[in-house]
Amino acid sequence: MAFIDKCKIVLIAGNGGDGIVSWRRETHVPEGGPAGGNGGNGGSIWFVGNHNETSLEFLKYKKIIRAKHGEKGDIKNQHGANAEDVFINVPLGTVVYDAITNEILADINIDQQKYLVAQGGLGGHGNTHFKSAFNKAPNLYELGELGENIEVVLELKTIADIGIIGLPNAGKSTLISSFTNAKPKTANYMFTTLNPVLGTIYRDQNRIIFADIPGLIEGAHTGVGLGHDFLKHIERCFLLIHLISLDPNDNSDIISAYETIVNELKQYKQSLVNKPIVLVANKIDQIGALENLQILKEHLKDNQYIKVISALTNLHVDAMLDDVIKIYFDQKKIYEQRLKEHLPVDQILKWASDTPKNKELDKTIKIVKVDDHVFEVFGEYLKYWVHRIPLKTQDNLIRFNQKLQSINFNQQLLQAGAIAGDSIKIYDITLEFEE
Repeated sequence: MAFIDKCKIVLIAGNGGDGIVSWRRETHVPEGGPAGGNGGNGGSIWFVGNHNETSLEFLKYKKIIRAKHGEKGDIKNQHGANAEDVFINVPLGTVVYDAITNEILADINIDQQKYLVAQGGLGGHGNTHFKSAFNKAPNLYELGELGENIEVVLELKTIADIGIIGLPNAGKSTLISSFTNAKPKTANYMFTTLNPVLGTIYRDQNRIIFADIPGLIEGAHTGVGLGHDFLKHIERCFLLIHLISLDPNDNSDIISAYETIVNELKQYKQSLVNKPIVLVANKIDQIGALENLQILKEHLKDNQYIKVISALTNLHVDAMLDDVIKIYFDQKKIYEQRLKEHLPVDQILKWASDTPKNKELDKTIKIVKVDDHVFEVFGEYLKYWVHRIPLKTQDNLIRFNQKLQSINFNQQLLQAGAIAGDSIKIYDITLEFEE
């Protein structure tokens, strides 16, 4: 399966169902009153963190994801059914961006944590909703709200709990295949691994994912080799294994080999070198390896403990792995405690309630004179209510006019130079201006 860590999709939430006008018609009930039901709410679209997902491959060919619309209201005060929400499981470590503004909409780090990204529209009210002591037979109804429509970019920044880094031919693929289910391609040349290779082990009923991160050579932070695409995955690993080959055929200058990786981490992001990093010296069974090990120890001056292994023969791999996993659990505990202190279990990043959205709408309008006696008027508040209130009944016309009066619509048109008889275009409708 191809490794996909970035994709772009359009999310279209469902529209709310329309309310209707209906009247109670029953024998012996001469004034039955209104009986029009409300429309159902449109479906919303959520992203859900799921630790079982490891790639965005399943979204590769899904350019558009839609939620269903709410059902229309019905006679006898029957409300339309709400549409089901759409829940999209994504790997932990997925960041969701607005494709236009690049704003972060969701940063998904907790298993089963839900993030609302596209809100479904509320259902429109039927005429029963508008009944009052002052209007016992309202000929009023609303269309359902439009669902949100947004294009998003998903980027997987965390693919593993523990990252294995090192120069090409350090033996990363051999190491990860020695203790996990990973089956990477291995060969004695650079860039055998062209995509991150993931391997899984289980300890104390915990699944731990390792990643062989390819492409780290000098200049990787600037895009040299394959490193530019994959360095980002190191950022959120709990710890790193820095694997270095002691074989002189791989590294004639062992100090340079070590410093190359350290410098690339610093150049990409200084915080990377502050992560727990376990230095593992591989290929101790090769001729000349002991001499390289001694040179490396002298260079580090006991500032860093070196774990010595042979991934090919499995020498000391189990002991090294035990130490690494202990550090992993310690780091994970610290991380989870921080999440509990700063994040709720469910994080809803966008507005979501049963309160009508007009309470949050911007009432500012923009008036443009497009021709003699023709004006176009734009604004969030106007756009919302032009869609919600169909101008098909006298009561709805009166209600729409009240919405215009609430923002001093006529006064603003007069100030813009409008006179009686001018055409006023408000999105899909055209009105004749009356002073």
